[in-house]
Amino acid sequence: MDQAPESEFHIYGRGPEKKNLDRLIGELGLENRVFIKETVPIEQIAQIMADADLGIIPKRNDPFGGEAFSTKILEFMSLGVPVIVSKTRIDQFYFSDSVVKFFNPDDVNDLAQCMLSLRNDKVLRDRLRENAKRFVVEYRWENKKQGYFDLVDALMKNKEYPKKGQLWRS
Repeated sequence: MDQAPESEFHIYGRGPEKKNLDRLIGELGLENRVFIKETVPIEQIAQIMADADLGIIPKRNDPFGGEAFSTKILEFMSLGVPVIVSKTRIDQFYFSDSVVKFFNPDDVNDLAQCMLSLRNDKVLRDRLRENAKRFVVEYRWENKKQGYFDLVDALMKNKEYPKKGQLWRS
C-alpha cells in the first residue's frame, strides 16, 4: 500500500552506482517518484536542501560509518529541515532524539517508518526543527571557539615549538 503517494526522492550528483540505481528505479516502477538529478553548482545546494521536507543521513554502523561525523546533519538542522539519522555510535554521541529522528542502520523498514512518522506528525516535525535550531545556535563556532582554543593550548603545553623550517616535535 502506498502510504505517501505524493512523496518524491531526489538524488543529486553522479557516482559509480548511477547505472544500478537507474536500473533499480525502472525495475521497481519508481520513475515518477525517484529522480536522479545532475550535479549542481555548490552555490545551489543550500537552497535545494532548504526546500526538502526531510533530510536523511543513511550511514552504516560499521567501523567507518559508525565513527564518521556527517556535517550534512548540521547543515539540514541549520536550514530548519527535520533530519532522520542512522543510529550510529558517533551520531548518538552528539545528538539525541530530541533533535533528530533515529533509525536502525541497514533497516529499510525502520527508515520507512521514521519517514512516515515525520510525514504524518507535524508536532514532531516542528519539535525536532525547533530543538535542532537551538542546538545549532548553542554549538556554533562563535560560542565554542574559546573552548577549542583552550583545548589546543592545554594540549600544546610543555611542547617545544619548532624553529622556522622544522617539523613539530613532542
